[in-house]
Amino acid sequence: MTPTSKKTFIKKAKDITISSTIALTIMGNSIALQSCGSDSSNEEAYEYEEVYTKGVKTYISETSKGVFKITDEKEVAIDSSVAIVSYLNGKKDSLSPKVVQGLIDSEVKSNPNTIGQSSNLSNALLFGGMGYLLAKTMSPNYATYRPDVNGVAQSSSTKTDTSRHRRRQHYGSGMRMMTYYATANAFKRSSQIHQNIGNSRTTVARPTGGRSGFFHSSSHSSHSS
Repeated sequence: MTPTSKKTFIKKAKDITISSTIALTIMGNSIALQSCGSDSSNEEAYEYEEVYTKGVKTYISETSKGVFKITDEKEVAIDSSVAIVSYLNGKKDSLSPKVVQGLIDSEVKSNPNTIGQSSNLSNALLFGGMGYLLAKTMSPNYATYRPDVNGVAQSSSTKTDTSRHRRRQHYGSGMRMMTYYATANAFKRSSQIHQNIGNSRTTVARPTGGRSGFFHSSSHSSHSS
């Protein structure tokens, strides 16, 4: 399943078809040409969605019992997004975005006070590339914990904030995210990948009548990282 954002709208678009037959009959010097005709009376409704074309493959290793670190991240097509988790006992898991979402949601529900503090797998997923991808697509509420999604950390304790405090929040959250990476280089590489994901947002249109395929798509870059 390709993750999509929730922003959809319906628009009437003229389904203009050009039905014409061009007959060329060459008889000596005479040429017969049948002119083109068009029918603009048909209308079709299309549903427009915001989607992201780029995703991430995240590699996570259990470095000590119950402690998980992101060792590497790679940019992939959105449909290839996956988290590869290696455990101390030699077991490996391949977690789809939907499975990752379930693990993070369960962690948020069960241990809301330790989000960003625990080194368990759910937190590593949330503060890595998969968490960023889900915040952009399937779980926008994750932006509460990830200031890099919208550029400003959200705070439930106050409605107004000074620029100095916002910078402190962003820096503190950035340092918190870095702790989930095995090396500083892995964190640095991932930052560019996350930005590329954000910039891959595009709008696509599908007929609401159930026909498959796209009517058209128009790409545009997101200005948030």
